[in-house]
Amino acid sequence: MKYAQVVILKKAGEFDAPLTYKIQNELNGICKIGSFVKVPLRSQEVDGIVIELDTKFPSDIDSEKIKEISEICDISIDFRHIELAKKIADYYRTSLTRSLRLLVPTAIWKGKLGEPMKVFYRIAEKRKDGNVTISSDDIRGAKQKEIVGLLSEVEELDESEINASKATMKSLIEKGIIEKIEKPIYVKPDYSQFPLIKLRHELNEGQQKALEEIRNSEKPILLHGITSSGKTEVYLRVILDVVKNNKQAILLVPEIALTPQMINYFKDFFGPHLALFHSKLSDGQRLIEWWKVKSGYAPLVIGSRSAIFAPAENLGVIILDEEHEWTYKQESSPYYQAHHIGEILSDLYKSKLILGSATPRLETMYKSKIGDYKYINLAERINKNELPKIEIIDLRDEFQKKNFSIFSLALQNKIKEKLEKKEQIILFVNQRGMASAVVCRDCGYTEECPHCEVSLKYHKNFRGGELVCHYCGFKKNQVITCPECKSPHIKHVGIGTQRVEEEVMKLYPDARVVRADSDTTSDKNGFEPIYNAFKKGDYDILVGTQMVAKGMDFENVSLIGIILADIGLHLPDFRSHERVFQLITQVSGRCGRGDTGGSVILQTYQPDNFAIQSASKNEYIEFIEKELEFREKLNYPPFHELIKFTVVGTDLEKLKKHIQIESEILEDIFEVNKLPFKIVFAPAMISKIAGRFYYHVLIRAKNAHVIFDYWKVPKYWRIDVDPIHTT
Repeated sequence: MKYAQVVILKKAGEFDAPLTYKIQNELNGICKIGSFVKVPLRSQEVDGIVIELDTKFPSDIDSEKIKEISEICDISIDFRHIELAKKIADYYRTSLTRSLRLLVPTAIWKGKLGEPMKVFYRIAEKRKDGNVTISSDDIRGAKQKEIVGLLSEVEELDESEINASKATMKSLIEKGIIEKIEKPIYVKPDYSQFPLIKLRHELNEGQQKALEEIRNSEKPILLHGITSSGKTEVYLRVILDVVKNNKQAILLVPEIALTPQMINYFKDFFGPHLALFHSKLSDGQRLIEWWKVKSGYAPLVIGSRSAIFAPAENLGVIILDEEHEWTYKQESSPYYQAHHIGEILSDLYKSKLILGSATPRLETMYKSKIGDYKYINLAERINKNELPKIEIIDLRDEFQKKNFSIFSLALQNKIKEKLEKKEQIILFVNQRGMASAVVCRDCGYTEECPHCEVSLKYHKNFRGGELVCHYCGFKKNQVITCPECKSPHIKHVGIGTQRVEEEVMKLYPDARVVRADSDTTSDKNGFEPIYNAFKKGDYDILVGTQMVAKGMDFENVSLIGIILADIGLHLPDFRSHERVFQLITQVSGRCGRGDTGGSVILQTYQPDNFAIQSASKNEYIEFIEKELEFREKLNYPPFHELIKFTVVGTDLEKLKKHIQIESEILEDIFEVNKLPFKIVFAPAMISKIAGRFYYHVLIRAKNAHVIFDYWKVPKYWRIDVDPIHTT
């Protein structure tokens, strides 16, 4: 007798543990890991997924209580995806039910197990063979005669081409005159037919060399290509390589709504045989895309983070474009990182993994430095254009000149010049971290923690306010005057897109201005209408947040204005300088792509900041080296691991006491077992929401997972392994 471990398709938390069922002898050869099954549970029959098979009788269960599997369904998921789900559950400290839900569309989880089918009708085989003739007595009415006459002239007909009621069709079926046939809507095509059109561009020498290195590499690959270096053309050829070998490809983009030009480009080569996954799909739409991949109908999957779980059962390559983007990290349970999932899948399927970016993450770059990844560099733009020149404007000087506009005089003049030349402009506003840092407008002084080299976060309290470090808990009172120059002009930093738009329209009333932020792109069409209109030339100036920095290609944009580069610098996070460097580089790369050349005006109160200086000179390697040195010195990733716990409570004092007790328990465990750990706790960046207080507990260690061998995580502590945002 064989036994199966089955996860019931219920809500996460309702039934997380797998249950044991017997496999009847007649189902032995059919039941496999990944099979969807129907099983008895209490007084009803429910759906489940087989996650393990075993011939041994479970010793801790009464044999009389083990029920049999009722039915094996026609649908299954690949056994390697079951293995992936187990690895996710173990690494990210979540339930197997939660990790399986990443792989199974909601519609299937709720019981819609059937494959999408198309209905056809034809004359019944026995009538066709002439064994049974169709007599006039069998056919009643003009409509039935019309249908029989129509079907007699063809092999079969799609139901959409038949104009008749269900009752009429049912009557003819019951009489045995016609037959109803169901065929899968999505059928695997001949992969050798792709691409559907001739390739448009020849690879240059650098691209061709990169392609050959990718083809020959057995390691994951970091493709470090400057903005506009032609990474997409390299991706296309790698994808075609694997498709020609009868395999499927997954191409991840940070946010699918922000990359319409890439999707349209690949549609030209794959036509409808392309599956798209993103957060705005309904459950029904997601199910359709899932079946396109499952059936093999779509050899190429394009999508945001969750597309990495598409059911490609013959996976040839996984590509993460703009791999530095933080959207590749899931910010709700399970808190997975797409890079890590890609590594697991690459190992399970023996497929290629490619991470592409002009500004790779430090963790990715470090892996290439130590030899875990193959490093490939595309150092030139495909059109041979120079990268745009970045001019740094010191806003302290503007303040001294009595220019109180959010635009420096240099930026105002440049905007005027470009408008006169009919060239386009992007004004970039980094809204993340708005009003979270304290900066002196006279000298640029910023309040930082003396122990952690990160900005202090302002917290309002009954005394007016205090500055807190989110890493070591250091606190100090809010400052009224600047400690450096004694100026009273020390204030919180923050500028919004609406204010920038209003200022532009006031200074340049004839300019055609469009704004792209969460307010203007929140409908189902997202950013695409704004993108298309701006690319077509309907607008002169685009005011936007981080979305305008993500892979946009505008040939007529010759000026980028970065309104305030400092905002990101003041986030109380050890990655803040890395993010600012990446944002400056990425948004600057949106200009100078055509024949007009490009320039960037970067406004800041800290012109001497290393991240700003490095970005302005395009000195990525120098910046990385210094950042890695800083990270190693303070035991931050990639040298040490991080685990973040979020703890929530309605009584602040009880919450702090509870965290303090658990922290002391942890410290005792660390000391007794000689485990080198660092533990700190601090209020979350938004520390109170709807009357509930939020605290973060951070654990930093070489192998942080070891704590789970010694310590049981308190109930309701939310676990985020390898957090991207620590605030």
